[in-house]
Amino acid sequence: MILNNESSTEPIEKLNSWLRMLIEAEGADLHLKSNSPIHARIKSDISLLSREIVSHEMMEKLVQKLMKDKYLNFKETKEFDGLYTFNDDFRFRVNIYMHLNGYSIALRLIPQNIKNIEALNLPVALRNLTHLRRGLVLVTGTTGSGKSTTLSSIIEEINENYYHHIITIEDPIEYVHRDKKCIIEQRELGNHTNSFALALRAAMREDPDIIVVGEIRDIATAESILQAVNTGHLVFSTVHTLDARETIDRMIAIFPSEEQNRVRATLASTIAAVISQRLIRGVSGAMVPAVEMMFKSPLIQELIRTKRDNEIPDALTKEHKMFHSITFNQALFDLTLAGKITEEQAYQYASSPSDLKLMFTLSPEYEEIKLKRGR
Repeated sequence: MILNNESSTEPIEKLNSWLRMLIEAEGADLHLKSNSPIHARIKSDISLLSREIVSHEMMEKLVQKLMKDKYLNFKETKEFDGLYTFNDDFRFRVNIYMHLNGYSIALRLIPQNIKNIEALNLPVALRNLTHLRRGLVLVTGTTGSGKSTTLSSIIEEINENYYHHIITIEDPIEYVHRDKKCIIEQRELGNHTNSFALALRAAMREDPDIIVVGEIRDIATAESILQAVNTGHLVFSTVHTLDARETIDRMIAIFPSEEQNRVRATLASTIAAVISQRLIRGVSGAMVPAVEMMFKSPLIQELIRTKRDNEIPDALTKEHKMFHSITFNQALFDLTLAGKITEEQAYQYASSPSDLKLMFTLSPEYEEIKLKRGR
């Protein structure tokens, strides 16, 4: 749902003043909580933005103003997602929820410009995804790991270089893509369609080259995606999983046991890539993405087909040079060698800290770098 600030009422004026403070502080998220001061996420940490206390009454008014006709539904569901536009220039993703002490509102600033792969410090191997013509690409990670940003960057690269028809189904629309070489139609849940699954089924009759699904949340969406890739479409989506192995397991576990062999076979034949990422505040203070990449290969297909998902990490290591696949541990090792993160941070974000420690111990290159750095 898209929100705007046309009605200049006191709660909205207050919200706008806090958003100005957030933008001036170069923050990413604004956090409002009933009967509490105002906080923001600045350079990955939660910081006090203002000592002003937001009363429960003010929060109640603000919640009603933001939701408008959705407020009654919120009283039942206790959850709300939307979009808020400030000054026609700044767009924020909005989440409103209830807790022990009342209401909370989280607003995340959506960058105005879609950065390219290099500007986001992402692996250049991700550019291989822009050449695909069919299959399933999943971008995964926890909340706040940059999934949407990475996916938008890939789509924008396609937009700048290929003549395609792209349909996106999102909740809500975050990054706005302007037609360049592609025709791009962005549909939002609630405003333009009633469900991901319905929009997906309709999309297959709308002559798309690429379908982008904001998130796989349920079996109906997952089934519709598998139907789309089975009919030769290229589908991008996101999943809240940590790595490639967990992603494959999750995609299969969504379905009832009697359907899982069929789903496994479909995934084995159609999965094009799983891109998983974790954001780390680097040595410079900037956020650095650590990215695991699993690209399609005969070995990966065989492991998925034969239920040997636990062997996927080893396969990524074996196929690093030929297929550009890479494990989280290798990505963290490379970032440490490059001086972008510390060894301690690498262990903190590693899938297997003990295996990563062995990589450091057995690396003459790292020992030499440590000597040069005076460690």
